[in-house]
Amino acid sequence: MLIFIAGMPRSGSTYSFNVVRRALSRRGSVALVTSDRRAQFTSNETAHAIYKAHDADDELLSLLWSGSVKSICTIRKPESAVLSWLNTFGGEPAHVVDTVMLPWMRLYERIAAHSLILSMDEIESRRLLSTWKVGRYVCSDYSLLEWAKDCHNLSKRRVSHLLKEIESRKRQVVDCGWTYYDKETFSIVDIFQTATSSLRSLMFWPISTSV
Repeated sequence: MLIFIAGMPRSGSTYSFNVVRRALSRRGSVALVTSDRRAQFTSNETAHAIYKAHDADDELLSLLWSGSVKSICTIRKPESAVLSWLNTFGGEPAHVVDTVMLPWMRLYERIAAHSLILSMDEIESRRLLSTWKVGRYVCSDYSLLEWAKDCHNLSKRRVSHLLKEIESRKRQVVDCGWTYYDKETFSIVDIFQTATSSLRSLMFWPISTSV
């Protein structure tokens, strides 16, 4: 199964991506693919894949229209998306509108009728319901137990707690210049591995980037 995460830039598409990835990973291997590798996942050669992008070529659109691919599209007020982009990446407003937002809006006109649509407001204010919608859209047998686990692991409180753990852990580590050690145990610490492990538990990274 190939899932196309096609949200408006800066609209919460990463959240839908993570719900999809968790749901699919319980049902087989999952890969994050690029456009030149999509065919492998529409010919039943592998289990599942996610294609996250803000554009689509004619081949992908044809697959979506025929029902061979499922699409999830997150949206928000365009002016809010532009402002978020500028705050995050910088740039000129007119350039962002012309090169980022308008091309995506043209894509949206072509895929909206064949996609699950979620607004960022809905994701923010009704996250439990949004998680259920995404899970059931991707997997018809998505269960209440899965839903409860995903809501817990992807909740704002959970994310905030893990990030605080990382910051706390950093304060307990002494930098000697050539290595790091823990203040309490004096054991050598791989600070990069520690931070990476904590972030992985947020389920923000793809299970695989290759096949």
